[in-house]
Parts: sequence; C-alpha cells; structure tokens
Amino acid sequence: MLVRRRFLQLVGRKARVLESQQQSCTADWAFSAVGSFSDNRCISGKDSARVEYSEQYALSCDSSSNGCYGSSSMQNPQNFLKRTGVPTKKCVSYKSGLTGKVMKCPSGCDNGANMQLVKSLSFEDVCSGEESIMNALTQGTIQSQIDVYSDFMYYVDGVYKHVSGDVIGQLMVSIVGYGEENNTKFWVVRNAWGSAWGEQGYFRIVRGTNECQIERQCFLTVV
Repeated sequence: MLVRRRFLQLVGRKARVLESQQQSCTADWAFSAVGSFSDNRCISGKDSARVEYSEQYALSCDSSSNGCYGSSSMQNPQNFLKRTGVPTKKCVSYKSGLTGKVMKCPSGCDNGANMQLVKSLSFEDVCSGEESIMNALTQGTIQSQIDVYSDFMYYVDGVYKHVSGDVIGQLMVSIVGYGEENNTKFWVVRNAWGSAWGEQGYFRIVRGTNECQIERQCFLTVV
C-alpha cells in the first residue's frame, strides 16, 4: 500500500511508528486527537523524530471529553490540545486500557519528574469536500469520525463499504492517506484497536461518497 508506506516514511524517519491500542477504555477520541497531534509535529519538523504524546493525560485531564466513556465531540479534545496541551507518553504512560478507569489528572511525570506540556496552535475543519481533505493531508493527518455499523466489526482487510446491519456507535479515527485500488478510491485510516486488527491497525474505506459519515466533519491539528 504505497500511500500508507509514504505516511510511515514521513512520521517514522528516526523512530518506529507505534500502533495504538485503547484496550478496555473507550479512548478513541484521545488516541485519534493526540495521535494526529504527534504525527503533525513530526511531519512539520517541530519534533526532529516522532515523539509519542500522552493519550492518558488527555483522558485524565480533559473534563469535557468524559474519559473512558467517550467524547461526544471532536472539538473537545482539539480545544484541550490548544488550551492545555499534553506531555509526552514517556512522561505519562497509558494505563486506563488495563483497568477501564481514568486515573486522577497527574501533576507530574510517572517517575516524579517535572511535566512539560506541549500545545497545538489551532485546529481547522477541513471536511469541505474530497479535494479539501486530500489537500489537508499534505500538511498532516486528520482526526475524523465514522458511524460504526455491525458489519464493520467483521472487517479484516480491503476497502470497507457498509453493506448490512445497523449503526451500533461512533468511532473517532485518524485519516492518514488515500489511494485507489481496482478503480475504487479509498481513505487510509488509523484505528485505535491495535496492530492485530485490520490491516496492521489500519483500515481502508471508500473515498468521495461520505461513507459512514467520514467526510462530514474532520479536523487538521495545526502545530
């Protein structure tokens, strides 16, 4: 998959790209927002190598996003990144996946060291059409949200298109690239269900038709 390979080259020049896994905490909002923030700081050159920032800090400290019960809005974590910021994952590691519970907002790093918070500059809604999203991807990865139908739970590989079943929830994800296969256009999307799921933690979904509402609203985090 050339598009995803190019993405990995961009964000993984000097560091391995880690596949996220939320485990037993509904933390897709934190993984998608903080993951794209991490990507975009690397792609922009703000970080000389890819630095993993802390989803746990967002989970524990962003009171507007409802912790492991999931955020109702992508704007909440984006506002948190802009107004408060997050430390690195090396400072505050992810813990809620094992317990399904949110720890108290920490005032320092796990090892007792002083914490340094890094903020975004702003965020932009770039979902004004297929071309708009494609252009935004030249600047970084994008946080979006999909309606999850029951047939999505059986996804293994290939380009996903909803066929059957009802909506069972929503899922916040990161659009990282795009491509075309057998005359079918698609987005390349990173999930937060671990590298054993889908295409090594990613999935492809039909592009240009607002499949599962993926093109309805999406944010580019400006770093």
